[in-house]
Amino acid sequence: MPLPLSICILTLNEERNLPECLASVAEIAGEIVVLDSGSTDRTREIAEGAGARFHVHPFDDFGSQHTRLFALAKEEWILNLDADERLSPELLRSIGDLFLDPERIGRFQGFFMNRLNYFIGKPIRHSGWAPDPLLRLFRRRSGRMEPRLVHNKILVDGETGTLSGTLIHHTYRSLDSYVAKSAKYAKLSAQEMRKKGRQASLVALFTHPVGMALKMYVMRRGFLDGKEGVFLAVLYSYYTFLKYLYLIYPQGEE
Repeated sequence: MPLPLSICILTLNEERNLPECLASVAEIAGEIVVLDSGSTDRTREIAEGAGARFHVHPFDDFGSQHTRLFALAKEEWILNLDADERLSPELLRSIGDLFLDPERIGRFQGFFMNRLNYFIGKPIRHSGWAPDPLLRLFRRRSGRMEPRLVHNKILVDGETGTLSGTLIHHTYRSLDSYVAKSAKYAKLSAQEMRKKGRQASLVALFTHPVGMALKMYVMRRGFLDGKEGVFLAVLYSYYTFLKYLYLIYPQGEE
């Protein structure tokens, strides 16, 4: 049964991920709104085939793009998803039950859900990736995206609750996809740090990546994730190196 709910999704060449994402919300979506930043694959065809309203705007940063996306929503509530995310059956039922509970839906302005992240097909339950509670469902007039360039979160004015079930996240299906995204995210993170007056030295360029690897693998128990825990520790170290490299040499962002 459709709910007073706008499903809001950012996309860029998501033909592989988008069908499962859209299928997981089809029965509850009051509308689906997609804001694309220039896909050259079948993303538009897939979205419109599922009945989504498809809009295009060049990408500048995640905070600004999400703000544009949310402004396109018409329903009272927004569920913000990435194209590589989908609702588990339990989470789908939890959202449906929520809208049948007038007291609960009237009391809260936003809801957290726990995300389970997959890395190259394997669920990651440690390495700092779990638990991963995220506020993704919110009343449109009460919520907004944090004005950050990257790694932003939804801010809500009012009381929040928690939903049962899992938001399944098939991030980084291959090493190539991680490496491709790392440079983009590292550049935006460096810009965000620079906006706050952060600086870095050559010492930090080498010590912070090592510290990140140890944090992921030892402190956050990445060793319990098997070989994937090793890969993640190394890859996050690489990302951290890039971030500080772009912070020291901003001309690398051109």
